[in-house]
Amino acid sequence: MRQFDKSLLLSTFDKVLERQSRSEARQRVTFVRVEKPKRSVFPILYLPVEVKARELAAKGVIARQALGAGFNVVIGSAWPLMGWYKSLAPGIILFKTMNAMDAHNMALWAQHGHFIAALDDEAFGIRATPDYLAATIHPHASAVADVVCAQGPAYARAFPFPVSLHVTGNPRALTYSASRGNDILVCLQSGNINNYGRSFEEMVSKTLGLGQSLQSAEGLAWARILRESIAHECDVLPLVSATIAALAEAFPDRKVVVRPHPVEDPSIWSFPYSNVIMDKSESVADSLGRAGNVVFVSGCTTGLDAYLAGVPAVRLGSGGHGISSEMHISASTPGDAVEAVRRGERWTGTITDHLADLDIINPLMEIHRTNAAVGAAQIAIPTGFEPTEFRKQKFSDTGNEEIEQLVGRPCQRIAWNTFFATPGS
Repeated sequence: MRQFDKSLLLSTFDKVLERQSRSEARQRVTFVRVEKPKRSVFPILYLPVEVKARELAAKGVIARQALGAGFNVVIGSAWPLMGWYKSLAPGIILFKTMNAMDAHNMALWAQHGHFIAALDDEAFGIRATPDYLAATIHPHASAVADVVCAQGPAYARAFPFPVSLHVTGNPRALTYSASRGNDILVCLQSGNINNYGRSFEEMVSKTLGLGQSLQSAEGLAWARILRESIAHECDVLPLVSATIAALAEAFPDRKVVVRPHPVEDPSIWSFPYSNVIMDKSESVADSLGRAGNVVFVSGCTTGLDAYLAGVPAVRLGSGGHGISSEMHISASTPGDAVEAVRRGERWTGTITDHLADLDIINPLMEIHRTNAAVGAAQIAIPTGFEPTEFRKQKFSDTGNEEIEQLVGRPCQRIAWNTFFATPGS
């Protein structure tokens, strides 16, 4: 396994932060209500997906419900879809985050007649606090959004801006099924320090740009969160590596399945054990369906995933910004992890304040009901989009059959990894 020098990475981070702070041209943005044009929309729901492994199944849940409620659905890769705001018939688009880039894109979609909904999917496993949300949610994105979907009461209470907010739950909670296997699933968390397709400096620079101005308290808070995440990944990585070895030796008759983070480079990992394999599943729900135990890094969303799938889990280390830092059995050494896996205890806490029951279609139906367009919708799809290898890593080539199984309707492929389904099809 490649070694990562924490001091060097943090020094590089500090240099990038200092350089971008000196050249920062953006001004601090405060929440100001936005005057939006009068819009009338067709019953069309646009569901862009950035990371297939993490998002597609949940978007499929929304698509099924939307189709059942009479919506047409366009679902697929965010990269071509996000640039089509001029060509697509006015409808409702669901954003998965509310950062600075989203604020820009939301404004473009609203200016061209669309309504904007947002469900902060990056917060699925995050402990929602006012300070964290203020650092990660751009005030202009909040102002442009016509409806903000809060996954639970805790998120709703912590939301820092006065918006039209509905507690809707998160469809990801419905994407798990009971485990049918005995694998020991070890989930890595090194997507920042081992990013696929980008250098560490590029990752830091791009990620810092998603927050507020680096001359603002919110921008510096976002930088601090990123720096803490990098340090956390460095601190826990040796424990993860040693635990994989200990599990392989302690359980020679069980498969130890190592699952990289969706945005990390898996090629750095190799193991001298015949029972250790790299996970090839795109969806963590599929991996959990074959797992008898899960081992995850403290704070990682996988701890929440394991709970929702009903799989006994072990938390490596401590800290992190996720609610999983307070879930499951804690292990600070490889030996602790082995014994915890052997015991196979399930966590018996509750997360009702974190995740509500799913009710996301009703607020979207209300938007259409009160702003319905007349006539026939026209959808013109631009051509010529060529995905980069980085984009392909995040959203691998996908066929009609896979999407049709997700949404429960026949689909038409309209562009790279982008599909159209109608309620009557």
